[in-house]
Formats: sequence, C-alpha cells, structure tokens
Amino acid sequence: MYIFNESRVFADFADDQYVILNYVTGAYYAFTKASSAVLRALTQGCDAADVKQWFESLYGAECSASDKVDRFTEKLESLEIVVRDDGREGKVQDYLSSINGSEMPELDFEVFTDVADLLLMDPIHEVDEEAGWPIQKE
Repeated sequence: MYIFNESRVFADFADDQYVILNYVTGAYYAFTKASSAVLRALTQGCDAADVKQWFESLYGAECSASDKVDRFTEKLESLEIVVRDDGREGKVQDYLSSINGSEMPELDFEVFTDVADLLLMDPIHEVDEEAGWPIQKE
C-alpha cells in the first residue's frame, strides 16, 4: 500500500488516467489506463500482493504479474512518486475490474522533462520589470 509523496508530487486523475507533476524536478508523468488503475489501487489501500493475485487470476501464473508489479512499484518509489503507507485497506476489484484483454498489460508511464525549466519558474519572484512576465534566468 502506498500514498502519493505529496512533498514532491501533485497527482491528477481524469478520464481513468493519471498525470503526475513532480514540482521539485519539473518532470511530469503520463500513465496508461492500466498503469493508472494499478496506481489508483495501490494508493487507495490495496496491497501489491493482491494486485499480483488479481492479474494471475485473470491471465494465469505465467503472465509475469509478480515481476511486472514489482518493477512498476520500484519505479514509482525510485522516482519518489509514492511512499509506503499501511493505513488503509482497499479492494482490488474496485480499481482493476476495468482492465481486460487477452494478456496482461505492461505497467508503465512516460516521463516528460521538456518543459521542466518552465514548470520550475517562480512567476511571482522572477518577474522582469520591463518584460512583465517571468523571464527565465540563465
């Protein structure tokens, strides 16, 4: 079970997908629907072992659910998107029942850093008197 690392990230869930902004590094992350469903389950009190078991019940033991979920949670933790929390209990089926298909989906997300410098600007304190709007200092 996890919670969002609110000291580093802001998470928005819309149209069954997460977009997460790391306001320390300026990176933002776009999650697929399947990875969003897993992330939502994990942050709503579901245990990673229950997520693995859910996928194995759908796709069989050979689907590599354990490896895929472990890699996904390790990546989330290493990027400091989530931190461990044992404070809640959730039901996997409430979050993962929308995942279907003939094989287990990849659990991944894209990382974007192309506008990190703009996201990290301070629009209040970096205003240029002549230009008016914040000017990125070099």
